[in-house]
Amino acid sequence: MSAPADSSLPKTYLGWSIATAIVCFLPLGLITMYYAWCTSQAIAEGDIARARRTSHIARRWLVATVVIGAGLELLIGSLLLLLGAFGH
Repeated sequence: MSAPADSSLPKTYLGWSIATAIVCFLPLGLITMYYAWCTSQAIAEGDIARARRTSHIARRWLVATVVIGAGLELLIGSLLLLLGAFGH
């Protein structure tokens, strides 16, 4: 069954989820990729209600991945700076 040609289809966030998994925080990025893939599958099956639900969940995990990943980067960078890892 082909996906309906509707401009109101939910976003899959698959590209963003792959990018955040690589750049930000892999464990949460994998969860985001799973829900993005579920959204793609639901669209392909024509189940728009499920696609909207999984798209919303993927977006939440995407935001969480970016926030936690950025927080961890700041924490690790700050600790390394305090420990003198970047000094002479």
